[in-house]
Amino acid sequence: MIKLKNILSEILNTYQVEANLFTDPEYNITDILNQIRAVRKITIVSIITPDGYNQNSRVEFQKLKIKFVTREDPKQDILNIENEILKSSKQKSDLRIPGIKSMKFKLETLKRL
Repeated sequence: MIKLKNILSEILNTYQVEANLFTDPEYNITDILNQIRAVRKITIVSIITPDGYNQNSRVEFQKLKIKFVTREDPKQDILNIENEILKSSKQKSDLRIPGIKSMKFKLETLKRL
């Protein structure tokens, strides 16, 4: 008998990618990360910034590990996720997360889990 886990792993693929996040220090990083976790397809967001990393008073830096699921091309999904996080139009579909100044995905770290 086929296990549900095997069926799901054939349909959905889990990937991991690292990203550099630059935020406004006036915003709570926990709130920002929770809003990133709410973006479609993202399952886990972890901070992997080394302890003792010196922060700038105008911009905070966080190195993130992001896990997401997809049935499509993961690189295209990363572009879609980045667009949803950084979208700046003021239309009703605007999903820009307050406090984020910039976010850069490191595509060379993309791997299937």
